[in-house]
Amino acid sequence: MRRSGWLSLVFGALVGTLVIVLLATTVTPPSNATRADCVRLITSSSTEKGDLIAELAERYNNTGRTFDRGRCAKVEAHKKTSGATLDLIADGWNDLDQHQPEPQVWLPSSSLWLDLLRQRGKGERIKAGPKTSLATSPMVIAMPEPMAKAMGWPGKTLGWGDVLEVNRNGGWASKGAAYAQWGNFTLGKDNPRRSTSGLAATIATYFAATGGDYGKIGTAETVQFVRGIEASVAYYSDDSVAFLKTLYDEDRKKPTPYISAMAMQEQMVYLYNRGVPTGDPAQLKGNPVAPLRPLVAVHPREGTMLIDHPFLVTANASPEQQAAAKDFYDFLLETEQQKRFRELGFRDPGGNGTPELAGVVGTQGAQEPPKIGVPTGEQIQKMLDGWEYTQRRGRILLVLDLSGSMNEPFDKNRKDKPYAESRIALLKPAIRKQLEYLHPEDEVGLWTFSDGYEEKMPIGKVKNVRGPMVDLVDNLTPKGDTALYQTVMAANEKMRREFDPNLINAVVFLTDGENTEAGTKEQVLQNVDAERLDNSVRIFTMAYGAQADSRVLDEIAQKSKARSYQAVDPYGIDKMFVNVFSNF
Repeated sequence: MRRSGWLSLVFGALVGTLVIVLLATTVTPPSNATRADCVRLITSSSTEKGDLIAELAERYNNTGRTFDRGRCAKVEAHKKTSGATLDLIADGWNDLDQHQPEPQVWLPSSSLWLDLLRQRGKGERIKAGPKTSLATSPMVIAMPEPMAKAMGWPGKTLGWGDVLEVNRNGGWASKGAAYAQWGNFTLGKDNPRRSTSGLAATIATYFAATGGDYGKIGTAETVQFVRGIEASVAYYSDDSVAFLKTLYDEDRKKPTPYISAMAMQEQMVYLYNRGVPTGDPAQLKGNPVAPLRPLVAVHPREGTMLIDHPFLVTANASPEQQAAAKDFYDFLLETEQQKRFRELGFRDPGGNGTPELAGVVGTQGAQEPPKIGVPTGEQIQKMLDGWEYTQRRGRILLVLDLSGSMNEPFDKNRKDKPYAESRIALLKPAIRKQLEYLHPEDEVGLWTFSDGYEEKMPIGKVKNVRGPMVDLVDNLTPKGDTALYQTVMAANEKMRREFDPNLINAVVFLTDGENTEAGTKEQVLQNVDAERLDNSVRIFTMAYGAQADSRVLDEIAQKSKARSYQAVDPYGIDKMFVNVFSNF
């Protein structure tokens, strides 16, 4: 070969290689996550799909996707219950307790929350536009399979009327002697002011009670029906994801289900039956263990509500953020992302599910009842106002740590307010405020503890004891050590002796430290172990400050089938109390 021809071949090969490199560089743009010039877009999603949205946001950021002639966006995903986010948006967003920035995109579970925002006169805080939906999931009554079969499933289509019938006829014994060990029919339900599942279940029970005529919301017959359903509620959770985790943990410990049913989205039943009760999509990759007793997704025969999972842009979004939000929404509707929604048990935006979904949740071959009509914002507000009087009332023993450490600053390492203020001084206004929120017909009493425990106020109707209790709280003076274990057991034993089956019986226990007196953790956990939710006392624990023994408090709450909460920042004190008392 001539030298010039050889050189031409080498030069051509080099040019070809360079073109391939340039093409590869063009095809694989830099990740938006590493770019400093991208539009910052904050999203706040409902908790049941929060991990999925975070996963898809990371996928979006890694695509290097652009819009509007080369602009890019970086999505930051956060999660919070829909009701809590509604309150923050309506009040101007002050979320210092969790340091969550104000979102430009709100992804609640349901458009019902937008209706309630408008009912509050704050609808302008969401940008007007066409109705959107990322996915859907019907609200269902989720029952452990043995219990659903005892009520006639799958041959019988069940509904809210059947729940009411079991309650009125003396519990599970009415279905046969073999089922008497299950006790009363116990329903797990979220607080409808904070959770979509709770709100949708409340609407569905009113729909069943009125035959779909929302004009009858306030009639005596409707109130009697709804009150009958609410009478079976074990306690009102602020987030059904946490409730499901407890149910899953108990599934392999107890020979019988510890709850009769839960009102939730069908999608959550799917994940629970797959062994992922927390909703974390990453767990599906790790060969999760399915529960021994799967849940059956009962679509109430009276009708069910389709939860529509909208994509809402807030009014505070800049023009650039609005454009970024549109691009993120378009991305979420693309085939690959929609496939991910289906993989996690959601239906498509039109309400169509997959055969796999039907098989996992137990609805294959069943004819679905009609979707119920969506009430107006005014009607929803009437139902929530009515729920205040139909909900199951609570009998609560509030137990407060009064050891010497409560005189110390909330944070010894800071000199600025409120961190430099004493723990007891910060606690008193939070208690006063929460006592105002309790319903007059609830019952509440007060204990304090340090070296030992002392009854400050016997349990009585809130309307009778609220004033004297506020005066007592204002005059509390800390001193002594921390008899945590002794006090938990004594409070639990008192509430068990005085157990009222018509009320939610609970201890609300707050401490800023760890046990310094006699007793062991093992003794406490054995003492508070709840066999069934219809005859046991729930102990809701509050870890107050960074020095509180939050690990032990978590174990106590879990053993009693309740929840634990924390306030590691002064700004989180009010929220901790709101979350605890929303269970009643």
